[in-house]
Amino acid sequence: MKKYIFLICFVFFSFPCFSQVINNDFFPNDNEIDKQYEIDMQKWITNYEWQCFVGNYIQLWKKQMYLEMERLISIIPESENVIRENQRKWEESLELSYKLVVDKVNLNAIGRENYIGCFSAGRITQYKERAKYYLCLFYTIKNQKSEDGWYTDTHKTELAK
Repeated sequence: MKKYIFLICFVFFSFPCFSQVINNDFFPNDNEIDKQYEIDMQKWITNYEWQCFVGNYIQLWKKQMYLEMERLISIIPESENVIRENQRKWEESLELSYKLVVDKVNLNAIGRENYIGCFSAGRITQYKERAKYYLCLFYTIKNQKSEDGWYTDTHKTELAK
């Protein structure tokens, strides 16, 4: 049991150390999805337009997350079932967290629009960060499997359309 706790702590604390380099090199913050998001954020007029546009970006980042998950699976196919199960649990946990808030918080008292705005922005961020997580694991494992121990890809990650 102590080994598992140590392993979890090691992964948790070491992930940011190597992810920063990989994420900034291969998945920069100024990627095309984020650039277009900033442009579109200035265009909406009604709440309905805003909901449509935010829903679109949630779907784009969700699609990107799945692209990165498939990229990871492509280099460690023996772990496909574990990766897919972990992803299913992650999404289930996300849904349960939001359901808890909706069930227990009086949205009329705090402002329904305010909550929906925070909820939507948070959801975009969660899918984006999960996509970065998969990409980081992909390049880390790719480095381990390369012949010279140092793998560098000159192409940035493909973005969802």
